[in-house]
Amino acid sequence: MTYYLIEPKDPLIIRASRPFEAITDEQAARFPPPSTVAGALRNLCARSNQLALNEALLSIAVTGPLAIKLSVHGKPATEADILVPKPADAQYFSASDASDDSPCVTLIRLQPQALSEDEGCDLPDGLQPVLPETLPNGKPVSGPVWWALTDLMRWRKRDNTLTFKQIQANGWQHSSADIRTHIEMDNKKRVSADGQIFQTAGLTLWDKATEGTALPSHKIALIAGIEKSISTDGQHLKSMVNLGGERRLAAVSACDIWPKKPQELSATIIAKRGLTLTFVTPAIFKHGWLPDWIDPSSLTGSPPNHPSLTLRLVSAALEPWLPQSGWDLAKNQPRATQKMIPAGAVYWFEILSEPRIEEVDALWMSHLGDDEQNNRNGFNLVLPFAYNVNQLNEF
Repeated sequence: MTYYLIEPKDPLIIRASRPFEAITDEQAARFPPPSTVAGALRNLCARSNQLALNEALLSIAVTGPLAIKLSVHGKPATEADILVPKPADAQYFSASDASDDSPCVTLIRLQPQALSEDEGCDLPDGLQPVLPETLPNGKPVSGPVWWALTDLMRWRKRDNTLTFKQIQANGWQHSSADIRTHIEMDNKKRVSADGQIFQTAGLTLWDKATEGTALPSHKIALIAGIEKSISTDGQHLKSMVNLGGERRLAAVSACDIWPKKPQELSATIIAKRGLTLTFVTPAIFKHGWLPDWIDPSSLTGSPPNHPSLTLRLVSAALEPWLPQSGWDLAKNQPRATQKMIPAGAVYWFEILSEPRIEEVDALWMSHLGDDEQNNRNGFNLVLPFAYNVNQLNEF
């Protein structure tokens, strides 16, 4: 896999499968789904390697994208600048500091909890509900939807010193959507055509400016990998591609930044007999929220290409599904709409088998969907972490 840095030069237009009159809100400014980035990289790969734009390109695997913070002052980016979607088991709640009555925000951890004998719910048999570890004293509030990868690692280690302010400082909360109004011109009359007006909402890839400063200190780019190298003819690559709608431009350059697996992670997963899978790109499963490799009756199964790793699903935390579609360049027609689980979904598993450490190693930044083409398009990318089923401790 060869990795590339993608730097959008304008706010990105990502269609949300909604009519034009309903998209002028902040929710319409979406981060590019994996298939959009996969199409752009495959297009660039075909142009640089003189390949035909046909269905054969779909066999080229793409991974990502993730976000990354780039300093506007020229400081080189490192792995510490990688951003991942907020995990679904973390919630923000407002609280009041008794010392000065000033509002503050606290982090509340959600975790699986077994039901008592006199309790019940409508979840599948054997699946535990996800409940707050401590009762929140306040109301849920909004906050950064992108965390620094280092903060996610601290969260999975149950580092109680991690604060909302640190997540704000290290993560990314994009500014207001870039909403533009468009019209159709009548070329004969040289005026706007009657009734032909619509709006687009673009994602502004800049970090919010800190209080007391006029301009932000960081911009946001994307990192992704592709199975086939993009030819550079021995020169440093700095190509331009169209990304998303309205033919917005993005610069592509070679990159060697990608999350590296902690050395002790696999051994810790095996020792604790459990793991969590945090999806850092959206997930698409045949059966909605449940992967096809999990038996719905027993909630057990083995991930794709991991036959010696038998898992039992304990619980899951995920946000409501989103529509996902796209354009088929080879067939020149729209793709069928699919239900997409937003990135950040968390699944808890108990390990039932005696897995080989090489198989656990292979879980790191792998694609664990039940459709090979969706996996090759970059969906279902996971970060595994250790999870103690009995003591509710995570690595």
